[in-house]
Amino acid sequence: MHQSQIKAIRRFNRLYTQKLGLLKKNVFNSEISWAEARILMEVSEIETPTLIIIAKNLELDKSYVSRVIQKLSGLKYLTKQVSSTDKRAKILVLTSTGQSVVDQLDQSSDDQINLMLANLSQQEADAFYHAVMDLAKLLD
Repeated sequence: MHQSQIKAIRRFNRLYTQKLGLLKKNVFNSEISWAEARILMEVSEIETPTLIIIAKNLELDKSYVSRVIQKLSGLKYLTKQVSSTDKRAKILVLTSTGQSVVDQLDQSSDDQINLMLANLSQQEADAFYHAVMDLAKLLD
């Protein structure tokens, strides 16, 4: 890949990171960080979420994920339950407050994307969508 292509990709990364607000300490002016929000979202999306599965899926250090889970538990966003199939494993479960936070994060994320694309024509929005899908496919 040519250096100019690499620079263009990096420029896009910086632009998109800025547009999403990923450099801000907290997500959508909430009390939690982006990493904490991502862990909550992962708990909501996985059938039987455990610390090890979340750390693996998000490619994060297990001890870091453990500290985040402790904080989220302290905020009453999630609880730990003993697995029915493996008594050593703790399944993470969102509390009603945690589910409410996840729902709010989902809605705020949807609103953010809609706002970001609001000035595009339908054809441009479709092209953006297809470009994102192509990128996801290539990265996967």
